[in-house]
Amino acid sequence: MEGGQRGLTVTQVQYVLEVAACKNISRAAERLFISQSALSQQIHRLEHELGFPLFTRTARGLELTEDGVVFCREAQPAVEAWMAFHHAVVSMGKPKNLRLRIVVGARVYSNGLFPDIVRFFDAHPDMEAVFVTEAGRDYLADLRNGTIDLALDRLPSEDYLDKRPEFYTRELVRERQCVLTSPQDPRAACAALTLQDLQGCAMISGLENSAEDRILKETCKQFNIAFRRVYRSDGIETSMNLVRSGRGVVLGPQSFAEYYRVAAVTLVPGEETALRFICLRGSLKRREVHQFLSHLLSVCAAYGFLDGGGEGNLNTPD
Repeated sequence: MEGGQRGLTVTQVQYVLEVAACKNISRAAERLFISQSALSQQIHRLEHELGFPLFTRTARGLELTEDGVVFCREAQPAVEAWMAFHHAVVSMGKPKNLRLRIVVGARVYSNGLFPDIVRFFDAHPDMEAVFVTEAGRDYLADLRNGTIDLALDRLPSEDYLDKRPEFYTRELVRERQCVLTSPQDPRAACAALTLQDLQGCAMISGLENSAEDRILKETCKQFNIAFRRVYRSDGIETSMNLVRSGRGVVLGPQSFAEYYRVAAVTLVPGEETALRFICLRGSLKRREVHQFLSHLLSVCAAYGFLDGGGEGNLNTPD
């Protein structure tokens, strides 16, 4: 290769690799979007500058010479490195899409908030949204490890984060907890039900050890309740189908009644649950997270979900 590499370019090297892969000048030219004659000229010019042939013609088409094999072996990683470098340089200075990965609990839909969430992203084309809807997902662990950015869901209990200062939470919607039954269930006509009234009935819950399942087990232990059986599902639609068909009851918010076409009977003594915005405190420093929270608070204040309406103004925690 004495003194013959002055004209060597990345483009020429890419041409050689393509011809070596296709074993045919015509096919390689099609894939490179250049004419067959232009490609042949480039290969011959390079071989002249290198001082040795890269290809030889055989019955199977163009084959690499021994020197050609060495050339391609050395060239492949060099071209890949060049392409990575080129992509990085071209991308510099260009605006990058911001991505929010959001766990969306069923209460978002039943309270009519999802269309407003979509409108936020429509108004921010620089942001991408990934919605995660698996029921029973351990989203707190996902927040810690960065698999998701924030969650719109209830907490396992009202005081769950008291000893977890790394999390930030903001209440969006507070609702009465009800017993959800089939409209044909005789209990649907009751003004209120206690947990003891559910003794011996069939209950519908999340998968074993899901947040919903843990809450149900704690409730049963606290009030000494035994159910006839428990149906388990990781999908809210399946759970509500079981309720509508009269297979069992489930504890849930008032908003589920109209949305899922079931009956809701107030649970006494009174108990409330809240749909919350939940993320790591450090995430609030991200512009997209801060803007999204501000949007949600304004929407919830406009709907009257937030007392006094003043909660629409976000004060970032220290």
